Amino acid sequence: MFYKLRRIALICWLAWFSVPVMAAPEILKQGGNRYVSGGVEEAERKELDDMAPRFPMHLVFVSKKTAAPLRGVRVRVLDVSGNVLIEDDSKGPLFFVDVVGGRYTIEASYHGEQIVETKDLTGRRYLRIRFVFGQ
Repeated sequence: MFYKLRRIALICWLAWFSVPVMAAPEILKQGGNRYVSGGVEEAERKELDDMAPRFPMHLVFVSKKTAAPLRGVRVRVLDVSGNVLIEDDSKGPLFFVDVVGGRYTIEASYHGEQIVETKDLTGRRYLRIRFVFGQ
C-alpha cells in the first residue's frame, strides 16, 4: 500500500512540475527564399512575433465570419516576372517571408476562395498584408 501511494504521489508531482515543451516554428526554404508559418497557439504566436524582424513580408489569414485565425491557406509568392518563389500551405494564421525589396504578387487560396494582392516592398520597411476570407 505504501509503495502504491508513493508511486501516485510521484506521478502527481511529475505532472504538476512538468512544463510542456513546444518546438520552435521551423524556418523552411524554397529556391533560396526562407519562410515560416504558424501561430495557431498563443505560445507559437509569441515565438513568431520574436522572429518577425527577420522576415520583411508578413501575411495574416483570418475568417470574415468568425474573425478566427486560419490555417491551411494555400500561399503562392511570385516575383515581378511571375516566377513562383514560394508555394506552400500555411500552418497557421501567420506566414512570414524573407525577400528583398521589389514587387510581389501573393496568391492566397482557402476553400475555393482566392485573394490576389500585388504589393511593393521598398527600402527597409515591412510589408504586412491581411487576407480576410469569407469562410
